[in-house]
Amino acid sequence: MELWDLFLVQGEEPNESLLPVPVLVLNYEQNGEKVNQGNAEDWQLTRRFYLVDNVVGKTDSGSVASFVRYAKQIQLVIKLRDNTALGQINPPYLVIEYADLPKKSYTDDVQIPASFSVTYSMNRGKYNGDVEAAMIVLAGAAGLYACLRTWGWSKRSGRIAIDFLTLIKLVVFACGPVATMFFVVQFGAAFWWLIVFKNQSKVMFIMPNDDEEFNFIIYMSCAFALKCIDLVHLLVNQVTVDIFFIDWEKPRGKINSPGPSEAEVSAKTIPVSIWRTYLVANEWNEIQSVRKINPILQIVTALFFLKVVGFENLATADPNANFRVNAAEYDCPDSRMGRFAIGASVYLTVAVVQWAFFAFIYERCLADKIRQFVDLCSVSNVSVFIMQYQQWGYYIHGRSVSGVADTDMLEIYQQLKREEQSLRQTRGLLPNSDQQTFQMGLPKKLRAHYDRILAPLTANQPAQMIGGVGQASSATDRRFEQCIQAYVTINKFLSSFIDHALKDLDYVTKDKLLLENVLDVELYDLFESGIFFSDNGHSFDKVLFYGNELTLIIFDVLLFCIIDFAAHDFVLAGILTYLITQGIAKLRDSGGRQNLAKKTLVDQRFLI
Repeated sequence: MELWDLFLVQGEEPNESLLPVPVLVLNYEQNGEKVNQGNAEDWQLTRRFYLVDNVVGKTDSGSVASFVRYAKQIQLVIKLRDNTALGQINPPYLVIEYADLPKKSYTDDVQIPASFSVTYSMNRGKYNGDVEAAMIVLAGAAGLYACLRTWGWSKRSGRIAIDFLTLIKLVVFACGPVATMFFVVQFGAAFWWLIVFKNQSKVMFIMPNDDEEFNFIIYMSCAFALKCIDLVHLLVNQVTVDIFFIDWEKPRGKINSPGPSEAEVSAKTIPVSIWRTYLVANEWNEIQSVRKINPILQIVTALFFLKVVGFENLATADPNANFRVNAAEYDCPDSRMGRFAIGASVYLTVAVVQWAFFAFIYERCLADKIRQFVDLCSVSNVSVFIMQYQQWGYYIHGRSVSGVADTDMLEIYQQLKREEQSLRQTRGLLPNSDQQTFQMGLPKKLRAHYDRILAPLTANQPAQMIGGVGQASSATDRRFEQCIQAYVTINKFLSSFIDHALKDLDYVTKDKLLLENVLDVELYDLFESGIFFSDNGHSFDKVLFYGNELTLIIFDVLLFCIIDFAAHDFVLAGILTYLITQGIAKLRDSGGRQNLAKKTLVDQRFLI
C-alpha cells in the first residue's frame, strides 16, 4: 500500500510554492455516522490518501487479504472565487469514494470500473436570481395576456358570465404564453452563458454541471408539455371551425324540355354548376396546413450547419471554440445547456431566414397562396363565410364583379381583361373599394338562425353524397334531400345578409381602433348588430397553419431539443422532428377535410 500527498503548484519560478490539497473521504465514519456526506461544517478532511489498500483485509502478515479496498471514484473539485474578474479559484479539494473488492474478484482478474473526474463550479446565485426575476416578470405578462385572450374569447363567444368553460379556456390560453416565456428566458440565459464562457480571456464563468442543469431540464420539459397543450388546442379549434361557401351565381335562363306528349313543352331553370364551389373547397383544403417554412429544408439545413459545418462542437463544456475536433485529442463532454443553445439558435436562425425569404421574396415575386385563394374566390363568384367562434369569424368577399362565373373560357378572359383595364367596378365589398377580407362580429340572431338552418346539414348528413348502384335507401334519400334543402336555404340566408336584404339582421363596416388591433380584442360588447372590420388582407389565416407559424416554430424547436436531450444526437432529433411535424400536418389535413365536408356539404371524395 502506498500513501500519496497531493499539492497544487502556485506562482512561477523562482517564487513558486506548494499548496496542500485536502482530501474528503466519503466513506469516513465518526461515531457510526458518515460525516463527510453531510454538511460542509462537519467534514473531516485529511492530507494523505491511497489508491489500493491490500493490507486491511489481512488477518496476519503472511495471509492473503480477504478483500482489497480501492479508490472507486476520485473527483477533483475546483470552484471559482465569488465576485472576481481575475479568474481566481478557491483552494481545490479531492473527493474519494472507496469500495471493497472481494478475494474472488481480484484473484480471477475481474476488471473493476474506476473513475477520475475534475469538476468545475461557481456560485451562480446572482445569475440564477436574474433568471428567476425575468421569469417572474414574464410569467406575469403571460398571465395578463392569457386573461386578455380569455376576455376576447368570451366576448366573441357571446358569454356574459364566467363559467367553468371560461376557466378551462383561461388555463389553456395560458399554456402557450407561459411555454413561450420559459423558452425565451431559458434560451436567452443558455445562449448568453455559452457566448460569455467561450469568449472569456480569464476564467470568470463555468458552464453548469449535470446537477446544476437539473432545473434547466425541468423548465424546458415543462415548456414542451405546455406547448403541446397549446398545439392540441390550436388543432381542435381549427378542425371544428364553422365554414360555408356562398355561391353568388344565378341561373342564366331556362331551357325547354319535351312533356309527356309532343304538344307539351315545359320550361326548366338551368341549374347552377356546383364545380366552382368544389374548386374553391379543394383550394381551401390544400392551404389548411401550408406553412411559411419548408419542413424538410428546415431540418436538412439545420443538420448541415450542426453536423457538417461543426456548430455542434461549440457545445463542449471547455473554453475551446473550434468547429473541427480531432478525435485523437482530448474529447470534452458536451454541456446539455450548450447543446440547447447551439441547437435552438441554429434551428431558429434557419427558420427566420426561411420566413424572411418567404415573406419578402417568394410571396412577392413567385406565389402567395393566401392572396391567390382570395383571387380564386373572386373569379369563381364564391364567398367564404368562416365562424371561428360563436359570434366571431372572417369573411372573404368573392362576389364576381361581372356577376357571372359559370361560363366559357372566352367570356372569363374578356371579364378579366375589362377588369384589368378598370372598365369594371372594384372587387371589394364596399363601392370603390378593393377590400375583400374582413373580420366579423356577428349578432346573436344570425348565429341562432344559422345553427337552426344548419342542423339538418350537420346531424343528418350522409357520409358521402354519391353512393354506388343499389346502395341508396329511401331513408338516405330523405336525409340527403334535407341536407340539400338546408344548403340552399343557408346559401340564400347568408347572401341576403351580405346584401343587407334582411330586415332585422344587418351589419356595418368600419375600421378597428389601433388599440383593438394591438390587443386583438374589441373594446365594446359584441354584438347586437353585425360589424365587419377591414383587415390586412389575410386575417382569416388564423384558422390555418399559415397564420400560426410562431406557435409551430417554437413547438418544433422545443421538440428538436427535447429529443436531443434524451438521445444526445442531432441527426436522430432532426429525423424524429420531421416525422412528428409531418404527422401533425397529416392530422390537420384529415380533420380539416372531414370538417369541410361536414360543414359545407362538399362530398369528401371531391376533396383531393
